[in-house]
Amino acid sequence: MSAEPSYDWVHYASDMDGTRRYMRISLDGQTIEYRRDYDVAPALEQNLAMRNHNDGYSQSREMRRAAHIPAAIIDKWLTEEGWDCRDPRNADRLHKKLIDPDWAYLRTADGRLSLSNGVIR
Repeated sequence: MSAEPSYDWVHYASDMDGTRRYMRISLDGQTIEYRRDYDVAPALEQNLAMRNHNDGYSQSREMRRAAHIPAAIIDKWLTEEGWDCRDPRNADRLHKKLIDPDWAYLRTADGRLSLSNGVIR
């Protein structure tokens, strides 16, 4: 019985959203593995700063920001819950998350969100 070859993770990229990418190659060169780690704290701190800054409306008052969802949260929902928050067919699930107090840190402006004809307003 042969021992599993050991090799270390090597950091090769960092994304602006806090994602850090790593890879490792087996000693025999036959296997390459990839891993991503996330630091969502800066994004959540920015969400809070935006929420405290103003009411989220544009100067013309025609648009309002509602939330910023870090890539790590999108991946979490996709892998653990099996749905993609970017898919318009999942607007109802996203709306439920954004009005849930447990997910309040994703919001970038106070106020009420409603769901109308599959669109969060």
